[in-house]
Amino acid sequence: MAEEEKIDYLRKFSVAVIGSRMLMELLWRGGVGCVRYIGDFVTPNDSRIDCTVHPLEANDYDAVHPMSSDSCVISYPYPDDYDELKRQLKGIDVIVAHKHIDVAARIAEELGSPFIPNLITTFLPDGVKFWEVEMPRVKFDPISYALTCSLQAGEILRIFTGYHMPTIAPDAYIVDTRSQYYLKKIRLRVKE
Repeated sequence: MAEEEKIDYLRKFSVAVIGSRMLMELLWRGGVGCVRYIGDFVTPNDSRIDCTVHPLEANDYDAVHPMSSDSCVISYPYPDDYDELKRQLKGIDVIVAHKHIDVAARIAEELGSPFIPNLITTFLPDGVKFWEVEMPRVKFDPISYALTCSLQAGEILRIFTGYHMPTIAPDAYIVDTRSQYYLKKIRLRVKE
């Protein structure tokens, strides 16, 4: 378990989450200092997968309000303008994207931020690039989505606390509810 000083240290970090309200809430509850949540148009399918989205919020734009007076949750709608999204992501320690993954990966690279796509791995600025690997097609159901978000939150805490190494690309994990431990280790294939 991480020491109490390291947990308090989390307040100094910021994470951007694009399109995953569940992950945003886990990071907020985990004590990350500031979460910038960039929402998107919520579809009925999104509300079936992510239990933090109320079904009546489907077919609308997602915005999150601060959870309490001492929390730092900043919510933006997803902009169509690349430069505006880049401006919203400046100064972020880690960028996570469950939607608009390709654009978020490019911006993370330009800003020098670690990037986490919709599976369990981290692309470091000086490591393998997101667009240099073949990403597996990931199919989510409510259980696999909740487990993926939980494990990603754990990976982010590892990055910030230094307590164990996070999974670094091209190594990755995907949640597979058919396997014995619900987790399958994979190696992302580098494109030639």
